[in-house]
Amino acid sequence: MIPGLKKITVPLLGCLAFFLTGLALLPYPGLQNDELFFSGPIYAPDSAFFKLEVGSWKIPFMVMSYSGALKTWLYAGLFRFLAADQWSVRLPVLLMGLGTIWLTWRLVVRLAGNRAAAVTVALLATDTMFLMTDLFDWGPVAIQHLLLLGGLLAAHLWLTERSEKWLIAAAACWGLGLWDKALLIWPLAGLGVAALLLYPKQALAAMRPRTAGVALGVFLLAAAPLVWYNVARPGETARQNTHLEFSELKGKVEVLRQTVNASSLYNYMIFRDATDSPRPPRTRLERISVKLAAASGSHYKNWMLWAWGAGLVLSLTLWGSPHFRVLLFLLVASGVCWVQMALTKGAGGGTHHTILMWPLPVMFLGIVFSEISGRIPKVGVPVLWVAIGALCAQNLLTTNQYLAKFVVNGPGAGWTDAVYRLAETADHKTASWYGLVDWGYLNGLRLLHEGDLPMFVTSVPAEGQVLSEAEKQELTRQISNPDFLFIQHTADKQMFPGINDRLRSAAEGLGYREVVEKTVPDRNGRPVFELFRFRREGS
Repeated sequence: MIPGLKKITVPLLGCLAFFLTGLALLPYPGLQNDELFFSGPIYAPDSAFFKLEVGSWKIPFMVMSYSGALKTWLYAGLFRFLAADQWSVRLPVLLMGLGTIWLTWRLVVRLAGNRAAAVTVALLATDTMFLMTDLFDWGPVAIQHLLLLGGLLAAHLWLTERSEKWLIAAAACWGLGLWDKALLIWPLAGLGVAALLLYPKQALAAMRPRTAGVALGVFLLAAAPLVWYNVARPGETARQNTHLEFSELKGKVEVLRQTVNASSLYNYMIFRDATDSPRPPRTRLERISVKLAAASGSHYKNWMLWAWGAGLVLSLTLWGSPHFRVLLFLLVASGVCWVQMALTKGAGGGTHHTILMWPLPVMFLGIVFSEISGRIPKVGVPVLWVAIGALCAQNLLTTNQYLAKFVVNGPGAGWTDAVYRLAETADHKTASWYGLVDWGYLNGLRLLHEGDLPMFVTSVPAEGQVLSEAEKQELTRQISNPDFLFIQHTADKQMFPGINDRLRSAAEGLGYREVVEKTVPDRNGRPVFELFRFRREGS
């Protein structure tokens, strides 16, 4: 046997399971608007929220007030070599998820040993929500996870080996992560509070003036675009995104529960219940998935809520354990992270926020279960692996339930696979310009046409709005051009309910009627998009 192979068998199997399940899920949802938000500045440089203009160059720094252009930069380079489609968009973030799993393995080995690391990786690699949020990355979260763990492992190496290169690596990872998405401040604050509460002497002794200066300098350099933006527009990231809100707390607790038990993406990303247009499985993989889901029964939830409950209770018995302070550290860091999102208005209400705590809670669970098993002579470790095997099997069945529903029911409206047919339908021969009526398909069309499809956002009146003369003139200019083709969702698929009727009513007031030319269905045959022009009444 190759030396050391036994120790990495579980992480290797975990990475393989994560990668293969990711590949199986990858093609089914359509490219979603938020998933592709990073791509806007690649094809439309003026869409960047904050940019540097050097001659004719427009270099994006921020794509939103709290989200930077790091992913934009990475994919701008990638798309020079690969065609822009769902594979080139999703494979890189799937590989980032693999990187996060491997970094988690390396860190937990150092913190609590091989067995704890193996348990942690087994649970993390089969975690349905960790996989799906990384793979479809509408948060975005994949770079966040990778840089958070890269920085945490580097910080631990620095504290144990006292090599300044690891401090520089940690500061660089966390600075880049903060630029990627300022919400990294949540887990970073959690780590900082946990360190000061549980390792105050070590933390203060390690951060001497020179050391702190080096770390701060590298951190600010890595986060320089975010810092520059907040200097140019004083404190805008915080001013626009840090408002306290307590009334949403109950709903956020429910989202946390559903993220843990992996049920939160039904009826958002995918239809859970049977639809009137089921699609029979066609490939061997699809047939296996659907048959497995039928044979194994309903797996819309995993067993992880019970595992978390058991882990919290069992952790109380580990008082005095050499790893008890590490467990408290992970628990405090996770708790502080979640409390911040729970009390922030507009945050924490979706799985893509809750998952930013990961993998810290999974590390806690892995160490607890490993420590408990080690205290039970002879049978402890075998029982541990039976229990972990059952949890992982249930996790994989839960992931397969999503896959089977994707196959038969198809993705939900915001993730519709009809966007691929829409991109094939819209071309330069059919119209000179395309007017987009609703939200959800601008970024998909732009990326699938690699920025080559002429599009504009149609001037649709807001609910209850009376158009000014200037607005009437602009809308008339748009709808009166016979070479302009408009795209809207069908009435039952509208992202903004009533938007079709508002445009139709405004056009009728100007003497024009809507004439639908084509309907674009999804893979299940359900009509999703309508392509139409306007004609003068009576013509």
